[in-house]
Amino acid sequence: MINVFIRSSVICLGLISFGTFAEEARDSRIVGSWQGMRTADGKCQFLAWKSKFKEDGRFEITFFADAERKKELHTERGTWRASDGRNELKTDGVPTTEVYTYSFADPNTVRYVNTVRDPSADCQADYEFLEHRTQN
Repeated sequence: MINVFIRSSVICLGLISFGTFAEEARDSRIVGSWQGMRTADGKCQFLAWKSKFKEDGRFEITFFADAERKKELHTERGTWRASDGRNELKTDGVPTTEVYTYSFADPNTVRYVNTVRDPSADCQADYEFLEHRTQN
């Protein structure tokens, strides 16, 4: 009986620790709606997007072919995990994880730098971009 109690306590503590770790692995400053744009004069072709990072670790990014964000290209969904200036995005159905370093210029502007070449990405160059918080 005591062994069962001890095992149950260890399992519960493990789950509590994992839940705390998972919560810490999501920088709450990133949660919300953002938009960004890659200009045509950089290392990669033009691209605009809107992104939503949810508290539950899910993300949704919609890409657009125009600066006004009216010509939708596609939407990606997946999971995100960010802490200590490193954000990892795992898109559903894509075997690789995109890894970015990030820093905040202010509470509504974040600077990302793509650090890992991803064969499935549309741009193979290392590049950086800004995202700006939006209200929707």
